[in-house]
Amino acid sequence: MNQAEWYALYSHALVEHDPVKLRLRIHEAETAMFSRIQDLVQDPDPNHEREIIANALFSLHALQRNLLRYSS
Repeated sequence: MNQAEWYALYSHALVEHDPVKLRLRIHEAETAMFSRIQDLVQDPDPNHEREIIANALFSLHALQRNLLRYSS
């Protein structure tokens, strides 16, 4: 997994309008991000990308909270 791959999945989640597909896209993006974090263990200077991932995860969680609030 590289930065472009997880970021593409993250971007797709941000623009998804179908609530059912959105749940799947959020899950796919989170899985890819956590996989990338594991890959970064080998990187001598991973802090910049880890910060980007942390911010992206925060955004996905906010999106997920809104989805749960409005789909009930």
